[in-house]
Amino acid sequence: MDPVKQVSSTATLVLAGASYVGGWKEPELPGYRVINRGAGGEETHQVLARFERDVIAAKPQAVLIWGHINNVHRAPPGGIEAAKEKAKADYREMVRLGRENGIEVILATEVTVSEAVGLANRLVAFINNLRGKQNYNAWVNEHVRDVNAWLRTYAREQRLRLWDFEKVFDDGEGFRKLEYSSEDGTHISADGYAALTNYARAQIRQ
Repeated sequence: MDPVKQVSSTATLVLAGASYVGGWKEPELPGYRVINRGAGGEETHQVLARFERDVIAAKPQAVLIWGHINNVHRAPPGGIEAAKEKAKADYREMVRLGRENGIEVILATEVTVSEAVGLANRLVAFINNLRGKQNYNAWVNEHVRDVNAWLRTYAREQRLRLWDFEKVFDDGEGFRKLEYSSEDGTHISADGYAALTNYARAQIRQ
C-alpha cells in the first residue's frame, strides 16, 4: 500500500522549495503536521544544499519537493538547457536523500506564470503577439512545462506520488489563471493557495 495513504494523525510533512512554498505557510492537510521550509529566491541546488538541515533533521514521514521556476528565470543567455538539466539532477538527488533516510517523497509540478498582469503588461503582450514574438512569460512557461513533463515521467518511473500543481493553475492556454496571481504578477494569490490546499487535501484522501 502507498505509504502516503496510510499516514498517522501525527505524521509530519515538510514542504521544501522556494518562495511559492514559503507563501503557502502551513496549510491544514488531513493526517499531517506541516512544516514549511520554503525560502524565497532559491533555485533547486539551494534547496538541495539545505535538504539535510531543513528536511532530514526534522525526521518527517514525508516531504513535498516543489519548485524550479527560479532555475528558468536565472538561466544565462544560451544556458536554459543546462539549467533545466541541473534542476533535474537536483530533484534526483533530493529523491535519493529522502529515500535513503526513510522519507516518503512527493514531487510537485511547478506552476506557470500568467500571460500578463496589469494593463501595461497586457498591451506589451498584445503587441508582441501581433508581431509573432514570444513574450518573456510564454518563454518561461515553455521551459517550466518542459521540466514538469520530465517530473511526471520520472515520478511514474520511480513510483513516486506527484501533485500536479501546474494543472490546478492552468488557464487552458498554458498560462496561470489570473485570479491565482498576486497583483504584481510574481507570486501566488490567496485564491491560488486555497486552490492548492483543496487539491492537496483531495490527493491525500485518494
